[in-house]
Amino acid sequence: MPNQRQPSESPAPEPFFEPIGRDTSPPGTEPVRPRGAWDEADDADDHGGRTAGPAFRAAVLSAVVAWRGSIASLRFWAIAVGAACATWAVAAGLVWVSAAAEGDQSGLVPAALLIYVLASSLLPAAAALVGMHWGMACQLRRASTGEPHSGYLAAVLATALQGLVFVVVVLVSLLIQAAASGGPGSFAVTSSGLAAVEGTLFGAMGVAVAALVGRPVLARVAGWVLSLFLVAGTLVAGALLVPAVRSEEPLTVALNVHRAADGTPVAYECSQIPAGTVEVYRTERIMWLPAVSPIVVWTMLAGEPGPGQELPGWLSAELQAAADGPRVPCVNGEPRSMDSPRTPLAAAGLLLQAGLTGALLVGAHVAASRRRPPA
Repeated sequence: MPNQRQPSESPAPEPFFEPIGRDTSPPGTEPVRPRGAWDEADDADDHGGRTAGPAFRAAVLSAVVAWRGSIASLRFWAIAVGAACATWAVAAGLVWVSAAAEGDQSGLVPAALLIYVLASSLLPAAAALVGMHWGMACQLRRASTGEPHSGYLAAVLATALQGLVFVVVVLVSLLIQAAASGGPGSFAVTSSGLAAVEGTLFGAMGVAVAALVGRPVLARVAGWVLSLFLVAGTLVAGALLVPAVRSEEPLTVALNVHRAADGTPVAYECSQIPAGTVEVYRTERIMWLPAVSPIVVWTMLAGEPGPGQELPGWLSAELQAAADGPRVPCVNGEPRSMDSPRTPLAAAGLLLQAGLTGALLVGAHVAASRRRPPA
């Protein structure tokens, strides 16, 4: 019969179902799976690609919801406006103390302009402090509601959005003072941009510290100690370490010395003729420490290195000279040219902050993973 199977032929393979695990069906067949089912093999092959997008969108949505809830609270605005007003008060107080110490205000920089400059330098530091506070508060609140340790991204994004609101307060207040004092608007723009960066970095540090420590009281203590050290403690530590880098160095005769307007040697050649020894301070060995402070970062961004009558310009020139090494020519017979590389203090400070933030987040992730009970 034409339709009768031959005995020698093997029966056709029956289709079979395997909704879990890898595809082990014979060649030429496709396993049938329930619609919408995901198996472990697909997850392993995609390396999380199918879930990365939804997870990121969920984190962004959670951050936006948390941000909208925070800006609707009176406490948030009290912290933001209070921090800005306190910074302005500190700047005005410093100017008043300086004027009182001088005794004669006629020869000083106009008070309104000096307050504007000081406030511009201090407001990024204020953004760092409030960012640390908001980061710790956000992560502790999420932890108390049972959020998993994978929720760091949502907490960091929510804190960054809160920081942007504070940046608007900073920018508006600085522009008003710039118009009143006749100061350059570039200070306000630089301060606001840096405040956004510092608020994000310190906010992420706050999230990491809260997740790493776990206990609310200890987390807040650790976060405030860390933020205050980075903002102001690094400046004090750098000043205290200056005597530790004092040394006696051999000197050779300098040739073709080019000096700046303030007399600082900026380029020179060195002979082989010894000229005795000299006492120098190798401040370039410790300048990485104060560079972490947002105040120093703003000073280097706002003031052009070199002589100038503006306070940021003079401060940036002094900091840059300290970072470049001894001001005495031909210490150890080392020449310097006009195009010799200078230490980028602002970039170094931001990179150190970012590195510390990343290390804290990684440490918090590892600690949270270890605290999880085994499956």
